Amino acid sequence: MAEYPHLGWDPAPGSPAEIAALQSKLHASATALGTAHALVNRLLGESAHWRGEAAQAFRGALDGDLPRYLRNAHRSVSKASARLLSWHEDLVGYQATARTYEARARLSAAELRRAQSHHDALAATPDAPPPDLRTAASAVTRARTALASVRALAHELEATHAAEAARIAKSLNEATDRLAPREPGALDKVLKWIDEDLGDLLSDVSAVAGFFALAVGPFFPPAGMVLMLVAAGASIGALTLHLADPKVRQSIKDGFTKGEFDADFWASAVTVTGDALGAVPGVAAIAHGAKSASAAAHAVSALADPGALAMARAGSQGFGRGAWEVMDGMRQVENPLTSWALRSTPQLVQEGTKYTFAGAGAVTAVSHYTPYNKNETVSSTATAVDGTRAVLDDGPSAAAKAAHAWAALAGR
Repeated sequence: MAEYPHLGWDPAPGSPAEIAALQSKLHASATALGTAHALVNRLLGESAHWRGEAAQAFRGALDGDLPRYLRNAHRSVSKASARLLSWHEDLVGYQATARTYEARARLSAAELRRAQSHHDALAATPDAPPPDLRTAASAVTRARTALASVRALAHELEATHAAEAARIAKSLNEATDRLAPREPGALDKVLKWIDEDLGDLLSDVSAVAGFFALAVGPFFPPAGMVLMLVAAGASIGALTLHLADPKVRQSIKDGFTKGEFDADFWASAVTVTGDALGAVPGVAAIAHGAKSASAAAHAVSALADPGALAMARAGSQGFGRGAWEVMDGMRQVENPLTSWALRSTPQLVQEGTKYTFAGAGAVTAVSHYTPYNKNETVSSTATAVDGTRAVLDDGPSAAAKAAHAWAALAGR
């Protein structure tokens, strides 16, 4: 081996960088699974007051095996991530020990060459004293013994490395066998679903939660606020996943660079646009929360010996207070476009229009979980409805909410 020329082989093979990269991906997947499981459970709970065939179809699509699959897959992938993290740390240590053994082997090999050269030179001298020859031979033997000893330690390290690798591999298999869904291939299906459909589910969760936030908010403002936060958080997650999806990026790129404005382009463009608009309240809440947390922590730090825990508590409370205040303000912001267009109509019509837009978003979200989802007409209609909502409702509303949040942020 080029890296271990004096040992003669690599006693601790493996790439810590690749293991770390895989562990990072597994950790991110576990986090996404946990978030999806929590959102599905929360959405199922909130939809308990929703009646009708659409509600039954929605609950039927999310209830049953899906929450269990998500929970078990979250546990499985989390354990696999922890095992890989442990193996990464062990491998780094093994390879550091291997490099130490290589350095000792290099010194022993150099000493052996010198001793052997000295012995050969004496042996070639006719009148060399026998004691000197014996001393030189003894030096050669000691150098060979030292080199053999280092290589023996390297063999022990190799055995330890192999045993630990086998243990980690077994534990990874046990993590999936015990915690993953028992049906053959079910875990693969869940992981494939995460890769392909989690972003779409979060978009749909955002649309339905947004509708419930609008419906519940006037009667139970705290519940409406929570649902609005759920909708914004789901949009942020969906936007992140969709922008990371090569298929989505490619379909949008092909539309602008090759003029391929096909169904895939419009579906991807409308989805990403909707995610971005839906994320506006969440981003604004985070910005306000961060500023309030900083102000609260700064105020506490001015006290004599406040302590780290007190500053952290003040910052946490400030974040929650700031985020809640700006979300409550944005909840009351009206769509300026429809308010202007319907300014001469009765208040009931204006309110009905607001609910119509939000309800249309919830309906198109639910349609993704019905048997008609594969129908091109239904899919195209859903895309057209969502695109119209983005232009007439989501876009103007997001702009007005962003303006409100910016004014509040600048005025603090």
